Amino acid sequence: MTITATKSWKNYLALCNVLERNDIIYDRDDRHLSVGCRISGKDCEYCFRFSVEPSKMLITLCVPVPRWFPQEQARNTALRICKINNDLTDGSFCYDPALGLVYYKMTASFYESRIGEELYEYMLSVAADAMDEYYQKLLI
Repeated sequence: MTITATKSWKNYLALCNVLERNDIIYDRDDRHLSVGCRISGKDCEYCFRFSVEPSKMLITLCVPVPRWFPQEQARNTALRICKINNDLTDGSFCYDPALGLVYYKMTASFYESRIGEELYEYMLSVAADAMDEYYQKLLI
């Protein structure tokens, strides 16, 4: 096992530990170093997907907005997302107009750095807060 693979596996296990410690039910895919879980927000339930990417030495969290955005509204949707992203300190909303998909995304690199479990707690907290804060504003 390479150093990159070892670091990736350790980060993946740290993520699983955080979810277990916080009593969050999750599905794990050890082969792809990916974890999915559902988090209840104030307006609806969100699907969180964490991925550990060994080749990039990167941890990615994606949370799709549970609504489809019609292509006819692409310009307005993109404008709302730009305004929202301007207010965000960490992470951003991304938009794929061809699919009508909006999702919140955060990344963290573990290249030449040590990541603690606190980072995963931070990512969970910030993403949940962003979804709760901006979900209704995306729907306007």
